[in-house]
Amino acid sequence: MQAKTTCPSDPLVYNEPGVVAYHLKEYTEAVWWFEKTLAQIPSPFGEMWEPTMVNLAHAYRKLKIYDEAIKFYEKALALSTRSVSTYAVLAYAYHLQDNPNAAITYYQKVSDCSMAKTRRSVLHRNVKRGFSR
Repeated sequence: MQAKTTCPSDPLVYNEPGVVAYHLKEYTEAVWWFEKTLAQIPSPFGEMWEPTMVNLAHAYRKLKIYDEAIKFYEKALALSTRSVSTYAVLAYAYHLQDNPNAAITYYQKVSDCSMAKTRRSVLHRNVKRGFSR
């Protein structure tokens, strides 16, 4: 906590205790730290803060506060739409909330993203080979 004394306005000073609390399964405390982290950041949030949003959403999900979890997963996706894992946990949160239509929508996005990644990989490999047979 020396870092908090040295640089109290640095959001990362508050993020790390949130990560520790989460790993200790102290989810309420983790939520507090992650929310404090986000409160230190001037709006608009940059893509750098997507992991903190996801961590906060995970903590809410573990507490079974699904509406808040979903809200923060969606905010994280607004910062970075390339995160297949965030689509997956958002689908899972909707699944836990017993909202199958929304869950299926996001599970499909995971599938679409995964397929696109596979297609890009195959295309890249073929381009490197020069499409030779």
